[in-house]
Amino acid sequence: MNTELHEATNIKVKFMGAKTDTSTTKYEIRATFEIEGVVEKPDIIGGIYGQTDGLLSENLDIRELQKTGRIGRINVELKSRGGKTTGKIIIPSSLSRMETAILAATVETVDRVGPCSCKVQLEEIVDVRINKRQSIVDRASEIIRQWDQNVSPFSSSITLEVEKTAKTSQIISLGEEGFSVGPSFERQKKVVLVEGRADVVNLLKYGVDNTVAVNGTSVPQKLLDLIKKKTVTAFLDGDRGGDLILKELLQVAKVDYVARAPKGKEVEDLSKEEVERALKEVVSLDEAVFLTGTDEGTTVKDFLDQDKPKKKEKTRLSKAKKALKKKEPKPVGKPSKKPIEKKIVEKPTPKPPTKKVTEPKSKPVGRPPSRPTDRKPPSRTTDRRPADRRPTDRRPPSRSTDRRPSTRSTDSRRPSSRGTSYSRPPRREIRKVELPEHLTKTISEIKTKLKVVVFDENNKEILRSSTASVYDDMDKLENGVTLVIDGVITQRLLERAKAKGINLVIGARKGEITKKPTGIKIVEFKQV
Repeated sequence: MNTELHEATNIKVKFMGAKTDTSTTKYEIRATFEIEGVVEKPDIIGGIYGQTDGLLSENLDIRELQKTGRIGRINVELKSRGGKTTGKIIIPSSLSRMETAILAATVETVDRVGPCSCKVQLEEIVDVRINKRQSIVDRASEIIRQWDQNVSPFSSSITLEVEKTAKTSQIISLGEEGFSVGPSFERQKKVVLVEGRADVVNLLKYGVDNTVAVNGTSVPQKLLDLIKKKTVTAFLDGDRGGDLILKELLQVAKVDYVARAPKGKEVEDLSKEEVERALKEVVSLDEAVFLTGTDEGTTVKDFLDQDKPKKKEKTRLSKAKKALKKKEPKPVGKPSKKPIEKKIVEKPTPKPPTKKVTEPKSKPVGRPPSRPTDRKPPSRTTDRRPADRRPTDRRPPSRSTDRRPSTRSTDSRRPSSRGTSYSRPPRREIRKVELPEHLTKTISEIKTKLKVVVFDENNKEILRSSTASVYDDMDKLENGVTLVIDGVITQRLLERAKAKGINLVIGARKGEITKKPTGIKIVEFKQV
């Protein structure tokens, strides 16, 4: 019943609903939580006390810190919906920065509230004193303006500190994102890029009013659009954060010059002399130096050159792959089919029976036996005409079919007299063989790679090797049935395959085989 009530309503509670006492507060720890279940505010507070009790020393124990007034009351805002509870935890702190950070990390370790699992995530640590400082700056500037207008309009003797705070109040928030920029940012062509708003404030006190803050180590795209037409000087901290921003600027932004704070210092902490010195010692982007990490002492130019060998190696490998594809052998027999068909078709057309082909020796090989019968009269005439040539033929002339093999060899030795560009017509066509899918796929994989694959009777691959070591690897082979090799099928390979029980050998082509072992079938790649 209690769960259904919470699912049906949206509950929002503030623990001890009082406002944070800002009289001594320096920071506020703000964290979000998500609980798998429905709980109340006392459960969350109890979970924080219980799971952090004794975790740290007495100086940082939450109960002791509250007793001594070093942290304020814990405020909780929560919502319950769908069986889950979510919300925020706010802890006021007057501790130092380091102690506040340790306390925030301790709160994140809370993983259970009552019987429910919980996840606490730090959202931010807010410096409450910024609001005080801003109110002081605004009020002091207002007093100066009233003083100049009403009390002593011609007096210029005001304290240096109030003058600085008056300048600080001129910081502008630009765009929906609220980029912190100096008052001269939009009208000047040269700008100074810094990390945060505090850097803009510090530089403005010393007269540098053309600044803009990136608000972190990630440079937003809208900020890049604002500075792309300006001359940009990146004024970076002398720590790892400054190096990270510099590396990101190399990838996403156009930076002309780089100025660095002294190593270990931040721009917001620099004095007037240090700011002036850093801006005088600006260098071009290529000459900028990293100050921390493994790249310490490395210039931007050397840092960028480190990646060039890797890019060259990738380009070389890409070109090598393209060249290898061009050199891949084309399937044997396919390109020669069309020219052969053309020769066979064109042969009888341009060469009708003439005086040169009246001899029986010039008969085409592929003509049917009925054709010579129709051409008996020309052959009788030819027997009487070239009588002076007959002594060169040692065998007696004969018109029987036993002489046809000699006419083929004669024709092949005289291609030019026939007006053709081929030696002899093809005797047979390539007989195609249908293979299982796994064998066809294997042929495509190993083609031009000089590989050998052996399958067993269940079509399972049991050996994959190179053609150079195929004989050594076959000594250890058992239960092989099919061998696929991207190489020449030799007599030695067939004998070794026969000894291992292999009955099907598929290769790129057949070599000189004097005696094929019985029971072995040979298939060439061009037959597939």
